[in-house]
Amino acid sequence: MRRLRAALAVAVLSCLIAFGLDVLGVVERLELLSIDARYATGIGRRAPGEDLVIAWIDQESLEFVAGQGMGFPWPRTLYEEVLGYLRECGAKAVGFDLLFDQPSSTDTDTAFGEALAARADNALVVKLVEFREGAASPEATQRFAARALQGQAAPRDLAVARGVVLPLPEIERGATRLGFSNVAADADKTHRHYELVRGLARPGAEAPWLQPSFALATALVARPELDLAGSLAGPARRLLNFRGPEFSFDKVKFVNIVQSMMASAEGQTPLYGKERFEGKIVLVGIHADGLEDAHPTPLSRSFPGVELHATAIDNLQRGDWLRESGWQGAFAAAAAALATTAVFALPGVIVPLSVLLAIAVLFLASALLAWQSLLVLPIAMPALAYGSSAGLGLAWRLVVEGRQKREMRRAFASYLAPEVLSEVLRDPDAVALGGSAREVTLFFTDLAGFTGLAEHVSPTELVAFLNDYFTRMCEPVLAERGVIDKFIGDAIMALFGAPLPGEDHPLRAVRAALVARRVSEDIAAELRQAGKPSIETRIGVHTGLAVVGNMGSSKRFDYTAIGDTVNLASRLEGANKAFGTGILVSETTWARCAGEVLGREVGRLAVKGRSEPLVVYEPLALRGAATDDEVGAVAAHAAAIDAARRGDRDAARAAFARLAALRPHDALVALWHARLGESDWDGVFRLDVK
Repeated sequence: MRRLRAALAVAVLSCLIAFGLDVLGVVERLELLSIDARYATGIGRRAPGEDLVIAWIDQESLEFVAGQGMGFPWPRTLYEEVLGYLRECGAKAVGFDLLFDQPSSTDTDTAFGEALAARADNALVVKLVEFREGAASPEATQRFAARALQGQAAPRDLAVARGVVLPLPEIERGATRLGFSNVAADADKTHRHYELVRGLARPGAEAPWLQPSFALATALVARPELDLAGSLAGPARRLLNFRGPEFSFDKVKFVNIVQSMMASAEGQTPLYGKERFEGKIVLVGIHADGLEDAHPTPLSRSFPGVELHATAIDNLQRGDWLRESGWQGAFAAAAAALATTAVFALPGVIVPLSVLLAIAVLFLASALLAWQSLLVLPIAMPALAYGSSAGLGLAWRLVVEGRQKREMRRAFASYLAPEVLSEVLRDPDAVALGGSAREVTLFFTDLAGFTGLAEHVSPTELVAFLNDYFTRMCEPVLAERGVIDKFIGDAIMALFGAPLPGEDHPLRAVRAALVARRVSEDIAAELRQAGKPSIETRIGVHTGLAVVGNMGSSKRFDYTAIGDTVNLASRLEGANKAFGTGILVSETTWARCAGEVLGREVGRLAVKGRSEPLVVYEPLALRGAATDDEVGAVAAHAAAIDAARRGDRDAARAAFARLAALRPHDALVALWHARLGESDWDGVFRLDVK
């Protein structure tokens, strides 16, 4: 429960950290960096459309025209003639990314405007501004407003401008469409997004005029059938699907168009023939020394503005904008939950770290796969929540659980096997502090002959003997995953089935008892060989419910078990003396291990403090290691007891007599033989002492 509360706290705190950083703008900056990294991979990048050509007014073009006696800005007749040549070549649309707001001469400006008006195949740029309202005059404002997109719903993220700078009236009137050339950078001053539409504030009205961008205006000229409503469905601000770094689109030099036009007029072969522009959109833009219209993008620090428009036109025509999911809050919450689960549900540190790394790699792979499918999954906010959850969770485990584990290691190291202790430390909640009822098997030993030994050795030798005895006797208990509860004088109390549960704890306890009995016999033989009084270990084992846990005061406690099960196991250990046996186990224990252990029924035993007798057994060996003599003796013993149970005392007594002849030192056989001779014996052995 404590770990669950900690996990929930970590997950919630991680989400709060991520959302807090989002409010501060940190998430946006990091997300933009993650988008740049995805751009840089080139995954899913498409080649530019073949129907787009950019006519560059470059330094060579400026110098050539200057050599013809024309300075920049050029006379509008030059643009008129180039427009005418492009029309002759079959250009589908011509977009001028040039703001014709300064007069050249009235005649040439008017002529250019008339040339534009001759065909509905062109688009000019305007510039949206904040330094004034509307255009330069009310009439110009009304003319521009009339060009607004009609009947289209405004996107929720629509930006609204106050004013506009238009081309000269004589030029503006002839343009098929006008589109704003403004391109807004992201928070880090880098251009990744493009606004398809923007609003122009309408005096005295809430709803602004919806104005197209230069890219949208040009696309509508080239494809009048374009589904405008479908194209505008979604946000106004779109994430560009770049085709590459600068100059990726098909390009020509403006000067070469002029020379081609001149060559064609003189009957010579033009540099650019009809096929160069037929059926294509031609964008005229400038990129010359001192006149650059360049912007930083993820793929270039100097990306021409006209190519931003070209990229937007290509995205519009092919419908392959990058779609931003907008699910960053949900992704962050899911990431926090995943990381917290991995840290708190998995054991150790290496396993959670490996799983965390695998999840992170899987998510990044999914993000790249989604990118290839034009879906931009959020990375920054989920990564912050994920990293915060992982870091906080691991810190909590290292600090809080680490301290808890160190305390538990000190508490358990002296009475748990190392492998059991490792499991407990991997899952500290497996130990119910304060005690809980559970089924366990209790194991008691007592050392007969210890008093006599104590009288014949020095205190120093006695302590050394006890230390060696306990060490050797505890080894089989620990080997069977038992817990050394305590040492009581020369006795050992141990339990199986706690703190870690396991269905086979009765069998493990009996196996430990058999090995411990042999260890005790070896120690006794060593004492006799040394000329010292011998000892004998008696063991009692019982399975049942007990309250198990750390018990005692707040400053001094022991991991132990209490209850009737403990008392009965102790009584069984003491009953060995009456029966002359070395190990006694209760019927509940025997029922769970008889298939693996060879043993014999001792009889029905009534102990002090219990009204009902219970059947007890003496395990002799594991079935796989039993000798033929042991198997035969057990079978003969069982047959004799079976006769007694049937009420045939004579047959039973005769059977025990035969066993006594074969096993003259078997105290249990002698006891049965004697009791069967008592006419008033009811078949129950009663012990009046604990």
